[in-house]
Amino acid sequence: MLEGDDVYFVADTAHLARAMAAFGHEEKEARRVIIVGGGNIGLGLAEIVEEKYPHVAMKLIEINKERAEYVAQQLKRTVVIHGDALDQEILEEANVKATETVIAVSNDDEVNILTSLLAKRFGSQRAVTLVNSTTYSPLIGTLGIDTVVSPREITVSTILQHVRQGRIRSVHSLSEGFGEIIEAEALETSSLVGVPLREADLPEDVMVGAIVRGEEVIIPRGDTVIKPKDRVVIFAAASAVKSVEKLFAVRLEFF
Repeated sequence: MLEGDDVYFVADTAHLARAMAAFGHEEKEARRVIIVGGGNIGLGLAEIVEEKYPHVAMKLIEINKERAEYVAQQLKRTVVIHGDALDQEILEEANVKATETVIAVSNDDEVNILTSLLAKRFGSQRAVTLVNSTTYSPLIGTLGIDTVVSPREITVSTILQHVRQGRIRSVHSLSEGFGEIIEAEALETSSLVGVPLREADLPEDVMVGAIVRGEEVIIPRGDTVIKPKDRVVIFAAASAVKSVEKLFAVRLEFF
């Protein structure tokens, strides 16, 4: 691996912090957060954080006065600020320099990108940016934005989960469409079941990343044997996805 590489790996949730530290990421959990945009995404996110993370102090910036008033009525602990997030005074009022994470989720890509850059310039440690258009994709990595959320990719992944054939539990389409991470249930009729992985007929450009058996997460090795009803997490290059579907397809003899 080289510095700057994008790495996709599988980890037991209990060991996620250690795994991230191995890649040089030891960031602390954010306790002070600013959300930019009080639309459905911003409001929904704030409600979830209020419910599940009561220790997080949040502020939300919304440019539309009526919407800001509505959002303020819906939220219990979040401080709602009416103003333009591109205005330095508004960012200072929100105390952006003491904020660990700014999450820009307005309905304007340019506002989200510029707000994230301003927030980091004024002292925010991390920026999470919602970007709908693929036009900006080549630029994002060079701008210094930490995390980009693409509704398009999330939507594609959700649709693929239902389109893919076989016992597919979930699908995540990787950026730029070069592959997919697929979670599938292994059936008795699958050629992967009952034989060591080193002897299994795996298509090219396919790698088994993890096997979930009940509450146990198994990191596979050459002698690992997949059993019926195991959930198998697989990385597949785009060219190999159809072959993976066939491995987990329901055959007539299953009935």
